[in-house]
Amino acid sequence: MRLDHLVRRRKRAISMVPLIDVVFILLLFFMLSTSLIRAREIPVDFPTPDAEPSAQQVRIIRLESEDGSFTFEGLQYPSSDPEALQSLVATDPAAPYALDTAPGVSSQALVTLLDRLNMAGARNLSLMGETS
Repeated sequence: MRLDHLVRRRKRAISMVPLIDVVFILLLFFMLSTSLIRAREIPVDFPTPDAEPSAQQVRIIRLESEDGSFTFEGLQYPSSDPEALQSLVATDPAAPYALDTAPGVSSQALVTLLDRLNMAGARNLSLMGETS
Protein backbone atom coordinates (compact mmCIF):
# COMPACT_ATOMS: atom_id res chain seq x y z
CA MET A 1 0.00 0.00 0.00
CA ARG A 2 1.34 3.42 -0.96
CA LEU A 3 0.95 6.25 1.43
CA ASP A 4 2.73 8.83 -0.77
CA HIS A 5 -0.42 10.30 -2.05
CA LEU A 6 -1.54 11.07 1.46
CA VAL A 7 1.57 13.08 2.27
CA ARG A 8 1.11 16.63 1.13
CA ARG A 9 3.93 18.11 -0.80
CA ARG A 10 5.03 21.50 0.32
CA LYS A 11 5.34 24.17 -2.31
CA ARG A 12 8.78 25.60 -2.51
CA ALA A 13 8.89 29.26 -1.68
CA ILE A 14 11.34 31.53 -3.42
CA SER A 15 13.52 33.20 -0.87
CA MET A 16 13.81 36.98 -1.19
CA VAL A 17 16.96 37.24 0.94
CA PRO A 18 19.49 36.63 -1.89
CA LEU A 19 17.64 39.08 -4.13
CA ILE A 20 17.74 41.77 -1.46
CA ASP A 21 21.46 41.10 -0.91
CA VAL A 22 22.22 41.50 -4.62
CA VAL A 23 20.21 44.72 -4.88
CA PHE A 24 21.97 46.12 -1.80
CA ILE A 25 25.42 45.28 -3.21
CA LEU A 26 24.53 46.90 -6.55
CA LEU A 27 23.25 49.98 -4.75
CA LEU A 28 26.52 50.29 -2.82
CA PHE A 29 28.58 49.75 -5.96
CA PHE A 30 26.80 52.49 -7.95
CA MET A 31 26.79 54.93 -5.04
CA LEU A 32 30.54 54.56 -4.53
CA SER A 33 31.49 54.54 -8.21
CA THR A 34 29.51 57.67 -9.11
CA SER A 35 31.01 59.67 -6.29
CA LEU A 36 34.52 58.87 -7.54
CA ILE A 37 33.92 59.93 -11.15
CA ARG A 38 35.01 63.47 -11.97
CA ALA A 39 33.66 64.89 -15.18
CA ARG A 40 36.04 66.81 -17.37
CA GLU A 41 34.59 70.21 -18.08
CA ILE A 42 35.49 73.39 -19.88
CA PRO A 43 34.24 76.60 -18.25
CA VAL A 44 32.36 78.72 -20.80
CA ASP A 45 30.82 82.16 -20.26
CA PHE A 46 27.48 82.41 -22.05
CA PRO A 47 26.46 85.82 -23.37
CA THR A 48 23.69 87.75 -21.67
CA PRO A 49 21.57 90.29 -23.54
CA ASP A 50 22.25 93.10 -21.06
CA ALA A 51 25.98 92.45 -20.61
CA GLU A 52 28.29 95.41 -20.92
CA PRO A 53 31.27 95.03 -23.24
CA SER A 54 34.53 94.29 -21.53
CA ALA A 55 37.42 96.74 -21.53
CA GLN A 56 39.74 94.07 -22.91
CA GLN A 57 39.75 93.41 -26.67
CA VAL A 58 37.74 90.27 -27.43
CA ARG A 59 39.29 87.97 -30.01
CA ILE A 60 36.60 86.46 -32.24
CA ILE A 61 37.18 83.01 -33.70
CA ARG A 62 34.60 81.90 -36.26
CA LEU A 63 34.17 78.19 -36.90
CA GLU A 64 33.53 77.91 -40.63
CA SER A 65 32.94 74.22 -41.33
CA GLU A 66 32.44 70.77 -39.85
CA ASP A 67 36.07 69.80 -40.46
CA GLY A 68 37.23 72.40 -37.92
CA SER A 69 38.58 75.14 -40.17
CA PHE A 70 38.19 78.57 -38.58
CA THR A 71 38.68 82.25 -39.29
CA PHE A 72 40.59 84.58 -36.98
CA GLU A 73 41.10 88.29 -37.78
CA GLY A 74 40.18 87.71 -41.42
CA LEU A 75 42.61 84.83 -42.00
CA GLN A 76 41.43 81.29 -42.74
CA TYR A 77 43.12 78.46 -40.80
CA PRO A 78 42.70 74.78 -41.69
CA SER A 79 41.90 72.19 -39.05
CA SER A 80 44.89 70.13 -40.17
CA ASP A 81 47.26 72.74 -38.67
CA PRO A 82 47.03 72.47 -34.85
CA GLU A 83 50.18 74.58 -34.40
CA ALA A 84 48.38 77.60 -35.88
CA LEU A 85 45.81 77.57 -33.09
CA GLN A 86 48.52 77.07 -30.49
CA SER A 87 50.55 80.01 -31.82
CA LEU A 88 47.45 82.26 -31.86
CA VAL A 89 46.66 81.49 -28.23
CA ALA A 90 50.31 81.66 -27.12
CA THR A 91 50.46 85.41 -27.88
CA ASP A 92 47.97 86.16 -25.07
CA PRO A 93 46.37 83.16 -23.32
CA ALA A 94 44.50 85.35 -20.81
CA ALA A 95 42.71 87.33 -23.53
CA PRO A 96 38.98 86.73 -23.91
CA TYR A 97 38.09 84.54 -26.88
CA ALA A 98 34.57 84.56 -28.33
CA LEU A 99 33.52 81.65 -30.53
CA ASP A 100 31.06 82.12 -33.36
CA THR A 101 29.85 79.48 -35.79
CA ALA A 102 28.73 79.58 -39.39
CA PRO A 103 25.18 78.38 -40.03
CA GLY A 104 24.90 74.61 -40.24
CA VAL A 105 27.97 73.78 -38.15
CA SER A 106 27.23 71.07 -35.58
CA SER A 107 27.59 71.37 -31.84
CA GLN A 108 30.21 68.61 -31.90
CA ALA A 109 32.48 70.70 -34.14
CA LEU A 110 32.08 73.63 -31.72
CA VAL A 111 32.92 71.48 -28.70
CA THR A 112 35.95 70.08 -30.53
CA LEU A 113 37.21 73.62 -31.20
CA LEU A 114 36.56 74.55 -27.56
CA ASP A 115 38.60 71.55 -26.47
CA ARG A 116 41.43 72.44 -28.86
CA LEU A 117 41.47 76.03 -27.56
CA ASN A 118 41.54 74.79 -23.99
CA MET A 119 44.45 72.45 -24.78
CA ALA A 120 46.27 75.35 -26.50
CA GLY A 121 46.07 77.36 -23.28
CA ALA A 122 43.08 79.69 -23.75
CA ARG A 123 41.36 80.22 -20.40
CA ASN A 124 38.75 82.92 -21.04
CA LEU A 125 36.28 81.38 -23.52
CA SER A 126 32.77 82.50 -24.38
CA LEU A 127 30.17 81.75 -27.03
CA MET A 128 28.65 84.34 -29.31
CA GLY A 129 24.93 84.32 -29.89
CA GLU A 130 22.47 86.12 -32.10
CA THR A 131 19.93 88.45 -30.58
CA SER A 132 16.49 88.34 -32.07
